[in-house]
Amino acid sequence: MGFDSRQITPELASAVVFLAAEIRSFERAAVVVQRVLKQDLSTSTVRRIAKDVGLELAEEPDDDDTEAVVPQVAVVSCDGGRIRTREPEHGRGVCPSGENGWRETKNASLERMTSPVPIDDNDPCPDLPTTFRTAARVATITEKPEPNTDSLSGDDANRVLYQGPRRVLRTVLSSMACSEDFGPMMQREATRRRFFESKQRAFVGDGLAWNWTIWKNHFRSFVPILDFIHAIEYVFDAAMCLTDREEEGWDIYVHSITLCWQGRVDELIRSWREVCRDRGIALDEKLADENPNKPLVDAVRYLSNNRSRMDYPTYRRLGLPVTSSPMESLVKQINLRVKGTEMFWDDPDGAEAILRLRAASLSDDGRLDRHLATRPGHPFVRRTTPTITT
Repeated sequence: MGFDSRQITPELASAVVFLAAEIRSFERAAVVVQRVLKQDLSTSTVRRIAKDVGLELAEEPDDDDTEAVVPQVAVVSCDGGRIRTREPEHGRGVCPSGENGWRETKNASLERMTSPVPIDDNDPCPDLPTTFRTAARVATITEKPEPNTDSLSGDDANRVLYQGPRRVLRTVLSSMACSEDFGPMMQREATRRRFFESKQRAFVGDGLAWNWTIWKNHFRSFVPILDFIHAIEYVFDAAMCLTDREEEGWDIYVHSITLCWQGRVDELIRSWREVCRDRGIALDEKLADENPNKPLVDAVRYLSNNRSRMDYPTYRRLGLPVTSSPMESLVKQINLRVKGTEMFWDDPDGAEAILRLRAASLSDDGRLDRHLATRPGHPFVRRTTPTITT
């Protein structure tokens, strides 16, 4: 006989919540509960428990339990993800306002880090790391075919490695909120984590405008840093469109991205602006996607818009990160649970609940455990029969 969601024990409810946060579907979570825990819970019960706890997390005060440690390095990052929604209590084909249902999620990572290098006037890694001039690695970063090049990454003795700051503890936020509401959520979490008290503070993001609006409105005391990986993507595409020969295009890429790594972005922009003039390209002109010069124009615009956030030698001297790779990985982890053409979430409560639940499960501070252990008065908490005296 199956359970109603209000009849199960707190221990089983906790197990269901963790499974719902980690396993790709509520259906599979229900199967695991039955096969491993030997408890017969329906898919709808698993879904209802996860939704209730997720919405509790959304309503939970986020100014409690202030972190005791001021980070040596405090790093804030944010990025968008994707989730598909539907009208509540409707079938899969009923999307909000007749749309296809795809919505952007807002996601943030707040990392307490430690820096392996002292802060001084010496750049700890002035040379471009080997990984950023290795064809196979760059092909992975850019999601493009590996260029045909004879360039070698070098043996282990000659490899250039950059040891940036290391993560100690990360907490995660994820929501359907608009950027105007998500920014204050990030600020409250950073305050709770004592990030504003750190002497080394960084805000790392890509070129999305809302990222830098959040930085401007809530994190102006943090050093703004453009993710170096995104610079690679634009520089690589531009370099490969400058020539018909892959080997030559690769050499242009290595030279160009080295200029970025060394903080010589203005030099690269001037050079590519001259190429645009020689080709008769107006930078304010909107080019069609199939135009072979579009990657070059896009790169010039991107670098120009973000040049103030590309002083990478200074960031390295300050012991700050230069990439948002952990943030990119985090978005993939969140999307793995919530994104899929077969996945539809009630808009807004269902979508918000699963995002909050997933974010809590990906946080390193045990917040989901604490929440599940302290839910007084909740229907999932076992009640004792009151003693009646006469």
